[in-house]
Amino acid sequence: MFKSIAAVIGTYLLSVLLVIATDPLLSRLFPGDFVKGRVPSDTALMASTTLFVLVSILCAWLCARFSPGRASRHVLWFFILGEVMGVATTIPNWSKDWPHWYWLSWLLTWPVSCWLGLVLARRRTERLPA
Repeated sequence: MFKSIAAVIGTYLLSVLLVIATDPLLSRLFPGDFVKGRVPSDTALMASTTLFVLVSILCAWLCARFSPGRASRHVLWFFILGEVMGVATTIPNWSKDWPHWYWLSWLLTWPVSCWLGLVLARRRTERLPA
């Protein structure tokens, strides 16, 4: 039970850290866009969303790989945790100047990313010799 919780929460926290770690890269790619108090351009926000999707797929794959039991169940809980936290982040930011598509894109790509990470983990498992 502890390993299951650790796999889900650990990979979710890793996803948060990796998304935060993309901020310096985005600041270098889009100088002046990611400044406090300023809404970034749509191009910068699309790049941010792309990196979010890549990080999400990686972390869902890691969740499936490190799960001690059924990987699909662990990735489902990883998905639920992320979606709840995403809604909790979206609600207070909805009335701010940021475009609504940005928050919705993260909420809508999360399930797809989780599913892709699970599929990639299954493919690797199927290729391993018995």
